[in-house]
Amino acid sequence: MNLASPLATTNSAKPLRIAVLLGDALSLDSHSAQVLGRFAEHESVQIFALDVNQSTVHGPTAHEPRVPEQSSLTALLSQAVAAIEQDKLVELIFNDGNLPQPLTQSLYLLDGLTAAKLRLHAHAFIAGFAAGNEATSGVNAAVANTAAVANAAAVANAALAAAKRSPAQTVQYQMVANTLNEAFVALRQGITALAARTQVPLHGKEGENQQTGYWFSDQHQARVLCLNLVAKTSNQTDELRHLNQSIVLTQGTQVIAPKALVDENRLFVPISADNIDELITQVLRLANTVENGAGTLENCAGFRTEQLKPWFERYDANASLALVLMAASIDDLKLEAKAMLSALENDAVRHQGQAFKTPAGSCFTAKPLGDAGLTFVYPGVGTVYANMFNNLHEYFPALYHQLEREGDLSAMLQSPLIYTADVKAAANMSLSQQAISGVGASYLFTKLLTQVFNIKPKMALGYSMGEAAMWASLDVWQTPHAMINATENSDIFNHAISGELTAVRRAWQLADDEAIVWNSFVVRADSHEIKALLPEFPRAYLAIIQGDTCVIAGCETSCKALLATLGKRGIAANRVTAMHTPPAMLVHGQVQDFYTQALKPEALKPKAQEAAAQDSPIRFISAAQTAPVTLDSASIGRAIADTFCSPLDFSALIKNATEQGARLFVEVGADRQTSTLIDKINHAHAGQSTENATTAAIACNAKGADAITSLLKCLAQLISHRVPLSLAPLMLPLNANAAPLSSAVSPQGEPL
Repeated sequence: MNLASPLATTNSAKPLRIAVLLGDALSLDSHSAQVLGRFAEHESVQIFALDVNQSTVHGPTAHEPRVPEQSSLTALLSQAVAAIEQDKLVELIFNDGNLPQPLTQSLYLLDGLTAAKLRLHAHAFIAGFAAGNEATSGVNAAVANTAAVANAAAVANAALAAAKRSPAQTVQYQMVANTLNEAFVALRQGITALAARTQVPLHGKEGENQQTGYWFSDQHQARVLCLNLVAKTSNQTDELRHLNQSIVLTQGTQVIAPKALVDENRLFVPISADNIDELITQVLRLANTVENGAGTLENCAGFRTEQLKPWFERYDANASLALVLMAASIDDLKLEAKAMLSALENDAVRHQGQAFKTPAGSCFTAKPLGDAGLTFVYPGVGTVYANMFNNLHEYFPALYHQLEREGDLSAMLQSPLIYTADVKAAANMSLSQQAISGVGASYLFTKLLTQVFNIKPKMALGYSMGEAAMWASLDVWQTPHAMINATENSDIFNHAISGELTAVRRAWQLADDEAIVWNSFVVRADSHEIKALLPEFPRAYLAIIQGDTCVIAGCETSCKALLATLGKRGIAANRVTAMHTPPAMLVHGQVQDFYTQALKPEALKPKAQEAAAQDSPIRFISAAQTAPVTLDSASIGRAIADTFCSPLDFSALIKNATEQGARLFVEVGADRQTSTLIDKINHAHAGQSTENATTAAIACNAKGADAITSLLKCLAQLISHRVPLSLAPLMLPLNANAAPLSSAVSPQGEPL
């Protein structure tokens, strides 16, 4: 093997640090574009990497000298490093052949220290590279393949050694790149993956690099990518030659611009007015605009910027009424507008206040609930699912960056189990893992709603362990991230009320060798019917009351016998947890101590400050008591323990919240566990109280649906109910002249 390591460092004691910026208007912020444009011609070098088999020939467009095409990417990078050592800016120019129409792309390279002095935020850094040739002749295919694998590994290790990086902290991508241009495209893809914090399957062999979604990393540790390229340089009958190249890239401080929430495949039109007749007039205007422009707009991506932006600008947050039209295409938008016009003329909608919603997300209510009773609802254990909202970070990179700096985002979401090729891993999570991931999902969506869209709840409650998520998510606990490791190693979650069920064993006075077969069942039955039978089945318990269904738990045989006596079918949850059953009371003190946490000072504002505050404080409602929970550590810990260890009457909790003024319930977390339950509970109580007749429940996520579409449907309903929120995240992509958010994401930079 001939292992050649092109110039990878100018000082053997110091790794290479070449700043790389993606050279296109979408990726470069205005500051970067301005700084790069100030480099004079004699300070810049253009290196062209156009394949000889391409018909299009590009000459120097601005700067001299032109460096001739090189035979390999690493050789060309050596040429670039030589120019950079002379304080020059290097522009690498190539064609992206993966696009329908090959597009000329470029990368800007300059010294990392120079970039820092110029306050440039790089998308990535080149930290090292190496190359090697392997020639085999007169050997069988198996031997040749073994030699090729060894050669590739040696080249990768050489590049990592030059970069002073460990393979253990590196993600490696393997790709075939038989031409120089293909190698350049791969390099850009790797840089884009780092800038987007996304692990994407690059164009490698079938089955390779298939992990997608957010690129989780250890807290305060930079992501490192080793891009391994292999090219066949000769394929003769007696000799097979491969060129192996490895380039080590580390993340930069610039995060790629967010994807647009609203685009030609996800249309969103807010319309406001002071009466229904004005709304009808505006919907007709929109319908006419779309209809008249159908011949030119259907295939025009500019539709959203030229036609939707004025509707956002005309939207009045203070208007009495509002509706939202959502559609997946312009043709669908016409149909949604037509359906909305029919609804606005319908007596049930227009005069009786019946809410109108379409499957696409369009919605309107003539009797909006406002935000006075806006209540965040936190779901319990068991709502998380495989690959949940795995593309959310592409739309909110700044939020993910913030969460990553605050704590261990990977641990918070239990990413190794949620974001894995084995979809069964999420379903087989332990109780502690489900609890952590569920709280993490609620924490993420809380920050998304409150910080990105500026939605301010007036009340909050939780379903079962959702109470813990409530306190962790709404800026009450001082160190909520510390709960991750504590939960992961808790005897309560792993042994006492799950796992071996030691609390149950004590309660039932079982010997160590006596088995416990525990299960829980959801049954459509009245709670009074079940309670009447419980004395006959001492090891079966009524754990949860939730509208027209109940959950019984305990000894599987006893539960099945109870169901048979009841004459009802139960749906087995096949989940081992003794929460909300009498055995859990044996660990009440431990649970209370576990959740007695230090509070943030701002959560303990004096009453005088509360009265003077612009935003009224949130009222936290617990299933364990009728009055709102007092904001002190002991009261919170006791309320969680009482809820955790006692039977849960979710129906009573919702009724209590409604009596305290809750009207609009927004489920904050993965899937939609509680929204349907709340609607059923309030509908059942509608005849008993006028308050229950005017409530609504909304979920911000739904398993099996596109995460962004689900979020937009939630926002649309909040708009129709006249809840104040920021439309800026929706409007920004509609402005063609708006600078990307990338440079504002991390002004302090990230540790490398």
